[in-house]
Amino acid sequence: MANETNTNELKDNHLARYVELFGLIIAIIGVVLNFCSFHTAGYLKQRNSSITLIKCLALWDSIAIFHDGVVNLGEDLEGFLTFIGDHSPIFFWHSWGSTITAIYHMNALAIDRCLAIGAPIWFKQYSKPKLAYKVSFGIAFTAYSVVAINVYLFDIVDGVCQFAANPTLVYWYLRIMLFGTSSSVPFIGICVCNIFFVYQLRNRKSDNDAERRLTIMLVISSMAFMGLLAACMLCLFVLFTITPTNVKEIAYVLVVEKFAEVFVITNSSLNFVFYFVSGPMFRNAFIRMVKDIFCSKQ
Repeated sequence: MANETNTNELKDNHLARYVELFGLIIAIIGVVLNFCSFHTAGYLKQRNSSITLIKCLALWDSIAIFHDGVVNLGEDLEGFLTFIGDHSPIFFWHSWGSTITAIYHMNALAIDRCLAIGAPIWFKQYSKPKLAYKVSFGIAFTAYSVVAINVYLFDIVDGVCQFAANPTLVYWYLRIMLFGTSSSVPFIGICVCNIFFVYQLRNRKSDNDAERRLTIMLVISSMAFMGLLAACMLCLFVLFTITPTNVKEIAYVLVVEKFAEVFVITNSSLNFVFYFVSGPMFRNAFIRMVKDIFCSKQ
């Protein structure tokens, strides 16, 4: 099986094994931090679509990194969770579906902030949590549907297409499709939004200081997101352009593959850190949450 082969290669590749171990640790920390982000957002005084999207992003980040980090990396490292077997089509479907859903929630949050800055009157009137939940559901439904169609059409098992009619064409189609939908398109979208953010924040003064601080917090978070996504895109580009022909090249490709996975996991794990460092409102809300937890226990 492909998964058993990768596991055996990983055991003999110490660098890839250390990278994977680091990713597993980041994934476990990320689940905890996203839990903190989700509950801290509930303590923020603002009640608009941005806060709701922050909660939805934390939820989907947790799902994605638990699946790809704790389950997938943990299985490769120690061979536990054997019920997964050879990474069935359902495993691949949920892996890519949850990852793409989390990535596009960051895009939705960036667009939401663009509307808050560019059309504050409209934003104040229509920015409701109920609308944000509908957007979140729409993103998840679209992402899982697109991945499901491709899994069904091309009979993907363990991330490898079993469709034999034209394997080369399908091989490149899947890679371009996944590279575009999971990396290039969201990267360009967030890049455009950040340029708009910086321009507006430098040239306009918002009457609402809370909205301005929230935007600055999310700009810093999205810039870090772009940096890690760019690193992941570089790894994917290397993987798409190399066809290993010997043991040394196979080991090299495995290391690059593990780095790409770790970049994706890290991208979904550190939002809480950026929120806490750059957002005084978020920091104060987290402190209030901690105080409430300890006071309730006393």
